[in-house]
Amino acid sequence: MHKTRTKGCEMARQAHQKLAAISGPEDGEIHPEICRLYIQLQCCLEMYTTEMLKSICLLGSLQLHRKGKEPGGGTKSLDCKIEESAVTPAVEGSSSSPTDAQHHSWQVSTDIENTERDIREMKNLLSKLRETMPLPLKNQV
Repeated sequence: MHKTRTKGCEMARQAHQKLAAISGPEDGEIHPEICRLYIQLQCCLEMYTTEMLKSICLLGSLQLHRKGKEPGGGTKSLDCKIEESAVTPAVEGSSSSPTDAQHHSWQVSTDIENTERDIREMKNLLSKLRETMPLPLKNQV
């Protein structure tokens, strides 16, 4: 998951850099293809950020579910209803030893933190994209 997110973030940064380099004059006429690329990149960044937010929700649910399964983990209380069948396949392969369970818990926490960091980075990139948009396009969006 981390590898895919890293590649996606890198591709987004490269696309922004290349688009900023070819955008041309700020107040002049802009080629329609440039406008289309700005709009597409903005939409892609927004969707990518949304998908990462979904990942955090799912990882958090998995983390809460596993804590509920651990001895002394307390009761299982989730803010939203999750069908048991939707979580079961990911948990079926859960480890038998406490050390493995701790490692998986640590890995999920690390994935959540890394995803949150990537979301912040993509939101910053989205802000930069909006700032560097040519003026005529800013007025339309």
